[in-house]
Amino acid sequence: MMESMYHALHRGKPEINVIIGTRFDVDLDENAGRIRCPFCEWTPERGSRWYCGNCPEPEGFLDGCGTAWNTFDTRGLCPGCSHQWRWTSCHSCSRWSLHEDWYEQDDKDFSQPT
Repeated sequence: MMESMYHALHRGKPEINVIIGTRFDVDLDENAGRIRCPFCEWTPERGSRWYCGNCPEPEGFLDGCGTAWNTFDTRGLCPGCSHQWRWTSCHSCSRWSLHEDWYEQDDKDFSQPT
């Protein structure tokens, strides 16, 4: 069984850099129902944090910088070292899934005028 992201990413990383106030293209408050775990449907809060650290499985990444941030503020891009995380661990069910699978697809077709 894969260990939780928190434990996997903290192994051997005593220092953690916390990024506060960084906002990118996703607003969790406005899109609360649009970002969710694809397995258990848990929805992250604004204060939810993920950590950049060594993650041999499933990410295959061993150069974590220890930064703590909300991964959905940056669509998985670490603001500390610019690693693009492909996988995200759920804080509720602890399962790993592709980061892009967390974004619900809108059923509306905005390409056609109404």
